[in-house]
Amino acid sequence: MSFLIALDDGHGMNTKGKQSPYILSMNRRIKENEFNRRVVDELNVLLKKCGFQTLLVASTDHDTPLSTRTNRANRAGADAYVSIHYNAYDGTFKGPNPGGIELYVYPGHLNKEAGRLARSIGAALKQGTKQNYRGIKEADFFVLRETSMPAVLTECGFMDHPDEALLMLNPAFHKETAIEHAKGICEYFNMNYKEGKSKEASFKGRRIESIHEGNLRFYAAPSWKDEDVAGYVQKGIGFPSIIDRLSVNGSDQYKVKNSKGSVFYITAHEKYVTVK
Repeated sequence: MSFLIALDDGHGMNTKGKQSPYILSMNRRIKENEFNRRVVDELNVLLKKCGFQTLLVASTDHDTPLSTRTNRANRAGADAYVSIHYNAYDGTFKGPNPGGIELYVYPGHLNKEAGRLARSIGAALKQGTKQNYRGIKEADFFVLRETSMPAVLTECGFMDHPDEALLMLNPAFHKETAIEHAKGICEYFNMNYKEGKSKEASFKGRRIESIHEGNLRFYAAPSWKDEDVAGYVQKGIGFPSIIDRLSVNGSDQYKVKNSKGSVFYITAHEKYVTVK
C-alpha cells in the first residue's frame, strides 16, 4: 500500500513578520520560509525513496492561503499532513532567547493518531543537533483543525535564538531535519527508511542549462545586483558543473563553474534553468 503525505512548508517567502531579527554579521534577516521550503524539498525526495506518494500543498514562494493548503490535502485523501515551521519568541535577540524543538497537534488529539505521529517524528528529531526538546503541545492552528487526516506541525528551532537562527541557512541542518522527519513518518506507517542521496546532494557535479527565452544573467558573486552581472547565457547554454546551492536574499542560486574552472552564480529557479 502506498501512503500519501501532504507536505506544507509553512508561510511564504514574503509573509510579514516571519523572519529572524537583523543579523549584523550577515547584513540581513533570514526569512522563515528559507528554512521551511528547503527542508520540505529534501523531505519530499526522501519520502519518495521510501515508497510514499507526496503532495506539496504550497509549492510556490507565495503565501498560499491556509484553506487552499488543507483543501488540497483533503481532496487528495492524504494519509497524513506535516507542516514544517521555525519558531519565534519575541522577535529580538535580547531577553531570555528560548530555543529548541516542539511539535503541535489539534486539542484533544494527543492520544489519537496525530499524537502518535507527533511522537514518532519527535523521537527522531531528538536524535540530531543538540537542541532543547520542548515536547508535543496542543494548539488550535488552522492546518491542524481543518485537515481530515492526522496532522502535525513541527517547530524546528527559534528564529530569534542567536545560534538557532544561523541553523536556518545550514544545508547540513536542512538535510538532517528532513531525514529525521522522514524517519519519524516511516516509523508511524511501519515503512522502512531507505538511505539515499537527497535532492540537494544530487545537484552537485551536474550540468545546468538555461530554459529561458532570452538572455539569462549570471553573476560574479552570490548577488542579484546589476553591478555583479558577469554575463548572459541563452536557452540551451549553461555551465558544465554545479558546485553548490545557496540562498541569496531569499532566493536560491547555484554556484557553478565553467570549462576553464571559473566560478559564477546563476538562478536556481526551475522556471529559468534545468539540471541535466
